[in-house]
Amino acid sequence: MAVKVFILGRPGSGKSTTSYHIAGLAWEKGWSVIRIRDYEILWRMYQADTEHKQFYPAQYNGFDVLDFSVLDTALKEVEKRAQRYMPFEDTPELIIIEFARDDYGEALKLFSRNFLQNAYFLFIETDVETCIERIYKRVAHHLTADDNFVSDYVLRNYYHKDNRHYILAHLRTDCGTNKQIEIIDNTGSLHEFIDKVRRFAQQMFEQEM
Repeated sequence: MAVKVFILGRPGSGKSTTSYHIAGLAWEKGWSVIRIRDYEILWRMYQADTEHKQFYPAQYNGFDVLDFSVLDTALKEVEKRAQRYMPFEDTPELIIIEFARDDYGEALKLFSRNFLQNAYFLFIETDVETCIERIYKRVAHHLTADDNFVSDYVLRNYYHKDNRHYILAHLRTDCGTNKQIEIIDNTGSLHEFIDKVRRFAQQMFEQEM
């Protein structure tokens, strides 16, 4: 049995923190966990682009995207990787899929409808300036592979769109899911945020079990 949960939000919104806590709850319940981040796919594409036709080096060992078609390529690869992990037995497995886009209505069209059906969706809502501040903090105190740099320019010019209305009004119909879809604000305290994430996860596991 494979359960898919999409964790969406701007870079710096708190997707990685969310994934860690949901994964921890899954492990406590004896589930296996697969985490797929499109950033890892884009990073490999960036390293292969030695002539800088699609990517350009940024500060703090990061990169900026020049050719935005690579973002579509990365999401198609995300589904391929997830499909490889889909179990053939009734073993409980959680597949966590993380990515950030300016327009989730367009981005989710890149996945097959069968793949999106019966998936859970958690959107982390955090304003652009807060995300920028958090990104500088994490690169200044680099602790994990998730502490990546995304430039101010990209945050302000690519990730400025407000996706809240789409998530609330259209995502369920577009994706054909009857599972949980939730928006969690992450501009308050970390404790409050984690409590909300854990409540979402507990409801998900209760529904599946």
